Amino acid sequence: MKELAKALLKARAEMGKLINNAKNPHFRSNYATLDEVIRVAQEPLASNDVCVIERCVSGESSTIQQLTMIHCESGEEVTSSMELVCKDPTNPQQLKSAQTYARRMLWTTAAGLAPEDDDGNAASSGSSNTAKDAAARLRQALGSNVESVERYARSKGILGEGEPLEKLDIKWILKGLSNPEQLIEKANEQ
Repeated sequence: MKELAKALLKARAEMGKLINNAKNPHFRSNYATLDEVIRVAQEPLASNDVCVIERCVSGESSTIQQLTMIHCESGEEVTSSMELVCKDPTNPQQLKSAQTYARRMLWTTAAGLAPEDDDGNAASSGSSNTAKDAAARLRQALGSNVESVERYARSKGILGEGEPLEKLDIKWILKGLSNPEQLIEKANEQ
């Protein structure tokens, strides 16, 4: 990993600032689009002999995973993946939207980019209206299934003993909001 780490450090030093160039009206937040992330990262990575390779593969339980591998000339590589989550995985538009989101997250991570942020407020439990609002929306979407989902989250180590749904990491809350029916189904399978 020594050569890949050196190449990434050089590339990161050449990358410009990642600007949040789009607005999400649903969450009233700004974000950097996939093309903006790639625009900032791709040329500095390539000029330092780092290649980003992407593909989709089948994951556990018939899920689809987006894979991103960063590979350098020395042969060293690192692979990251993210499950594509959407209400109807047979709907190509929903699947493409989930893939775009996953690619954006994976590219941002692989390149070590940090877009303009809210100082971590959205991700910190209970410290942001966005996180609280999202947790409230998830609770509403789950309806009478909240307790079974909380038990499921505890069994997976996502929630501590006695912790309520609102203590979920914002990533899990948003994942649950993207497909509450699937979360309920998984919880009820236990």
